Amino acid sequence: MTKHQDDSTDRDPKGVDPNAVPKVDQARRRLSTLGVSGTAVMLSVTSRSAVAGWGTCTGSEIASGNLSRAGDANPCGCSPGFWWNRNGTALWNSAPTLQLNFPRTAKFNQVFGVSFFADDDIELKDVGPSTNLQNQYSGGPSTAMHAVAALLNAQFYGDRYPAPYKTAAAVISAFQAACGGVGPSNQRDALAAFVALVDVYDTPDLWCNGDD
Repeated sequence: MTKHQDDSTDRDPKGVDPNAVPKVDQARRRLSTLGVSGTAVMLSVTSRSAVAGWGTCTGSEIASGNLSRAGDANPCGCSPGFWWNRNGTALWNSAPTLQLNFPRTAKFNQVFGVSFFADDDIELKDVGPSTNLQNQYSGGPSTAMHAVAALLNAQFYGDRYPAPYKTAAAVISAFQAACGGVGPSNQRDALAAFVALVDVYDTPDLWCNGDD
């Protein structure tokens, strides 16, 4: 495994360390029946112990001694491009906490609780790096992509994700707050600030589960 650089190109999928994917207990399965619309509420009341395994990258990353200069485990998070390439798609579809709570076919407006797009049928998978969808909140064309990447990183990596929003519920709340600015210019500036906070992919020693 190498340090995360640019994940936007397709790579042959690697096996995902099962230790990096949290197991889903029956209580969590019952919570998942709330559906995507109840995700933010569900995550806000679910304790970290219920999603044991958060805060890990890959077993090989830890075992190989690839630690930061301070001796701590490196931060983890995958770039927006990763989540839409072949490796990222495989991880998105296989990790229970991602597949159950935020499947690729979930509707963007429903997940984030904001009518960001005029079309309510736009799905999470539709806002990747190759798209240029217009939104109703004066956000830049990559705003939705960064929001989804932050959502997946916060859900999958938790405390190891270096953004200030380390839970999916926190990402959703921050996105809603940015969209709540009064007037187009305020919304534009707030959304740009949100993207700047979650755009952490040049962080030194950042690791991504699925890198070659």
